[in-house]
Amino acid sequence: LNVHKTDKPKILIVNDDPASLFALASLLARWSEDNGCEVLTARSGEEALRQVLQHDFAVILLDVNMPGMDGFETAEAIHSRPRSAAIPIIFITPYLADEMHRLKGYEKGAVDYLFTPVIPQMLQAKVGVFVAMARKTLELQSHAEALRNRTHELSAVTKRLELEKREREAAVMQNKAKHEFLAMPGHELP
Repeated sequence: LNVHKTDKPKILIVNDDPASLFALASLLARWSEDNGCEVLTARSGEEALRQVLQHDFAVILLDVNMPGMDGFETAEAIHSRPRSAAIPIIFITPYLADEMHRLKGYEKGAVDYLFTPVIPQMLQAKVGVFVAMARKTLELQSHAEALRNRTHELSAVTKRLELEKREREAAVMQNKAKHEFLAMPGHELP
């Protein structure tokens, strides 16, 4: 299992239609560059699962209508793995998706929907929310790691101080015993 961790939040776009995939990636290209993100793409549910095994994603933009493994099945597979269970998924679907269709999406783990044709500002705003959350998560993980390191350092210092204290107490006791011995009158010496 090859897991890549970087400080750049990643966005995965999953769409079987090359033109749609290119259009979505293009809409996010400049925005992701300006916001320090990386955009990856997948042409199928299976390819998306492979990407999820290799990377942590801030958000996944997932086409609902794909041949073979559709968006719902892909979302279910992504969320069935503990490591990727919390990745937010935004389904991309034609505007005429009925309420039951959307309900199914939310049941499969969707956090939101984007309707085609996608409005660039809406896409960027929705993705931006999850990128900001991912950035905060990375920041918190970094702080937690720094705290673990500091705790480890302080623990080592405490152990060293305890050892020095015991050594000092032993030296004081030895010194006291020596003084008591030297203070004994000669007739009490063995």
